[in-house]
Amino acid sequence: MKSIIVVLKFFIFLSLVLAFNSCGKNMPDKIFINGKIYSLDDKNSIYEAVAVKDGLIFDLGTNEKILKKYSDAEKIDLNGAVVFPGFIDSHGHIIGYGDNLLQIDLVGTESQKEIAELVRKKAQELKEGEWILGVGWDQNDWEDKSWPDHKILDEAAPDNPVALTRIDGHALWVNKKALELAGITKNTPNPAGGEIKKDKNGNPTGLLIDNAMNLVYKVIPPPDEEDLIKTVLVSTENLVKYGITSVHDMGVSERTIEIYKKLADEGRLPLRIHAYIDGAGETWNKYLKEGKLTGYANNFVNVDGIKLFVDGAMGSRGALMTEPYQDDPGNLGLLLLSENEIYKIARDALSKGLQVATHAIGDSGNYLVLNAYERAFNELKTENHRFRIEHVQVIKPEDAKRLAKLGVVPSMQPVHATSDMPWAEARLGPVRVKWSYALRMVLNESKMIAGGSDFPVENPSVLEGIYAAVTRQDKNGRPKNADDVLQLIKEKKWVLSKEGIKDPKNFEGGWYPDQKLTIDEAIKCFTKWAAYSVFEENKKGTIEIGKWADFTILDKDLYNINPEEILKTNVIMTIVNGKIVYKK
Repeated sequence: MKSIIVVLKFFIFLSLVLAFNSCGKNMPDKIFINGKIYSLDDKNSIYEAVAVKDGLIFDLGTNEKILKKYSDAEKIDLNGAVVFPGFIDSHGHIIGYGDNLLQIDLVGTESQKEIAELVRKKAQELKEGEWILGVGWDQNDWEDKSWPDHKILDEAAPDNPVALTRIDGHALWVNKKALELAGITKNTPNPAGGEIKKDKNGNPTGLLIDNAMNLVYKVIPPPDEEDLIKTVLVSTENLVKYGITSVHDMGVSERTIEIYKKLADEGRLPLRIHAYIDGAGETWNKYLKEGKLTGYANNFVNVDGIKLFVDGAMGSRGALMTEPYQDDPGNLGLLLLSENEIYKIARDALSKGLQVATHAIGDSGNYLVLNAYERAFNELKTENHRFRIEHVQVIKPEDAKRLAKLGVVPSMQPVHATSDMPWAEARLGPVRVKWSYALRMVLNESKMIAGGSDFPVENPSVLEGIYAAVTRQDKNGRPKNADDVLQLIKEKKWVLSKEGIKDPKNFEGGWYPDQKLTIDEAIKCFTKWAAYSVFEENKKGTIEIGKWADFTILDKDLYNINPEEILKTNVIMTIVNGKIVYKK
């Protein structure tokens, strides 16, 4: 009899264990209810509630269904908020953004004198000989738009070396002390892919373009590990406030990758990072040997490939053109890496399943990169490579077709168009400008664009990027029309080409409004298409069962508001891996 009771108790215990385990397996960690959830799946499904378990989307449905099935789960009431797949910035610079937040912020400064005063105040806080670093100046924002020289910085900080990076990262303004420490004199030749600006007597002015910047950068003491961790954390903790759940980090060192891994291991990294190595060298050789790093620490750190530069930037007239700049005759820009060099790297990457993401802004730059890629593709017969071109700012229509035919991913930043439009036509003239910053032309060919901001060159706000894509206007809704452009010229806020306004339609309701995207297309640039660009369309970019629980939650419905309301929309919550990493 006792044996029967023992056996009976055992089976009761076993059934309870099984029931408990079954309940655990079928019970999510938490449920988000009372929302409007845009899945962006193939059916454009919209839900009211989503269940999350172990960082993944566990179930979707109506409030009634989800509440009934998972009554014991933690409940988060969204109170009617709007949920999108987590925003992805396909082109940013995490360390650069952190530096921007920790160094002198020069974004929006309106004169050399204003910058010199900021440098003077910083010098008073530092010891003699300590470096003064800043980032974000743009001579196009000044009344005097000529290049600066070292003299005003010498007066502001005579005892400290000063290095101020231009907003696009393609020019460096330094004082005489920094020039001396770098050993730059009138006899220093221009490095390949760079320029040391010199005065009429041949003396360096303190302005360094592209690869010439490295002459100074290499003598600036590198940050220690504690400083680097601080930079990463201040950057990423600010990025999630914009609803960003993933970043494609362009130009990363092995030291930075190790910091990312350390923070991910400790659970301190609030968003997912896809890193692209900063050019060929020791780190690149390591990943060619070992292969890409995929899914580290529950997919918080990935190393997908390499970031290259074929040319410079438009603002510093370093973008490589087939014809000279209209406002700088004889200048075709800078070639930073030859077609053959890019081909060799592309061939190596293809053989190891790694991506290449090449910065190309000028029409000649884009042409050369496509040549190099195509040669490597033909040689290795590789499909589904998802090589990328970053920026694609000035590209001939025939090359836009070739980009699509080759399956190269266009990685573009809509805010560059609205930031550069006040002076882009003066640089390019009335013909080239029509196929510059051409989102619609590129999308019509490629059927997708990976959207980004290029922070800290631009504000990391995805909402600002979406607004720029659908309006082609600045935050004040300008230009409204051709007459508005003429008024902006009078206000010295806009410069046109020498031909002036040839067709008023080019400014009717935005700058070259034929290049606008729809709101649906703009949102997809920062979600499902961005996920595709790193081979993760089956893991994120849409809200579907089994994908990562990465969500961006807004207080307005982007699909049902006027475009000007986009800039008034707030991120109220950011969810990464099922966890709330930001709440307003």
